[in-house]
Amino acid sequence: MFHSLCRSMAIAVFAVTLLAVSLHAFSKEAQVELPLTIEWVDLMPAHILESIESMPMLEHDYSEDAVDPFSDEWEDPYAELWNEILSSTEVVDKYAGKLIRLPGFIVPLDVDDQNRVLSFFLVPYFGACIHVPPPPPNQLIYVENSDLAKKIDVHNMYTPFWLTGYLEIEQTQHELGLAAYTIKMTNLNEYRWE
Repeated sequence: MFHSLCRSMAIAVFAVTLLAVSLHAFSKEAQVELPLTIEWVDLMPAHILESIESMPMLEHDYSEDAVDPFSDEWEDPYAELWNEILSSTEVVDKYAGKLIRLPGFIVPLDVDDQNRVLSFFLVPYFGACIHVPPPPPNQLIYVENSDLAKKIDVHNMYTPFWLTGYLEIEQTQHELGLAAYTIKMTNLNEYRWE
């Protein structure tokens, strides 16, 4: 009877140990970091967004005595504010070091001889940086060279993507623009509406 009791206790201890190991392994899996999905406006400081929202709608005056907006006589009362917004390197630091997910388009910066993109800017809309002016620096993200980037063909610049990675506040200057953010990419998928 004593041996039977010892064996039952050993089986019970083994079962409890196995359960504890299984729960620990499960809790490790449950700790997988999920990216925070953000939008481009989340990367722009609140006071800049308020400035943009406070500007009046553009009105077109087509009367005979109207000043041509493309002439030297016309003065845009909001030109100085727009220039400040378009050149602002102010950032939102609450996402620094965080795993984020953001939709956008790629602007290839460095391409190899097989048309693979080695580094790029992620931008909020198609054609950014190619047309003048480029988006504000706080609306440009530099994506560092990585094995994932090498899987992108230069022709993918017409394709929207979901980019996932760790966001850092770090400026990168390129002839196509100045990025106020850098991302260490962990994943890149074609954009699908969710």
